[in-house]
Amino acid sequence: MRRRLADYHHIVWDWNGTLLDDTWLCCESLNLLLAEDGKAPVDPERYRQIFEFPVIKVYQAVGFSTHEDDFHALSVRFMHAYEKRKAECKLHPGTIELIDALKSSGKTHSILSAYERVLLENTLPEFGLSGRFRKLCGGEDIHAGSKENRARVHLHDLGVKPADTLYVGDTTHDLESARAMGVDCLLVAHGYQHRSKLEGHGAPVVDNFAELTQA
Repeated sequence: MRRRLADYHHIVWDWNGTLLDDTWLCCESLNLLLAEDGKAPVDPERYRQIFEFPVIKVYQAVGFSTHEDDFHALSVRFMHAYEKRKAECKLHPGTIELIDALKSSGKTHSILSAYERVLLENTLPEFGLSGRFRKLCGGEDIHAGSKENRARVHLHDLGVKPADTLYVGDTTHDLESARAMGVDCLLVAHGYQHRSKLEGHGAPVVDNFAELTQA
């Protein structure tokens, strides 16, 4: 990405970690599972260092069995813990103001997320984001797998040109998804992965949305 934010016509947003400040809750939900299984917890710093997609790799990193049945059971337990406390989360500072300002300048918005589709659709109104996105594309299950296949077809229904589109995310997988989509990418280091994990992959990195507006 070498252009200014103002040069793009459409912004694709990741949801968890990028717009929604929920990294802390995912770390606490994982620690609940670890405690229930008699395993040592991870602190937020380490969580952001080991986090990656597909999320099954996070479970592997902390010592859980990831055979198919075990992984499914872990996913169910994790989502139960997460959904129980989701209302405690907040949007990152400046989220609504940024989206509305960009919309007022003529830009359109969509979301491409690993979060399960129905949960995504039901969650946005809870955070005051109804009516701001032309398309919501969530996952088909709760396992937080790759977004690349969905990314390849994300723009088709919108009639948006890749050259006019910017993807904003908080993980290296968002960069992979942007490349699958054929669009530029900008990464924000206030979510699931440390800035040190985001840098050096060919996409600009900012610390927060205030800095994003200067990109």
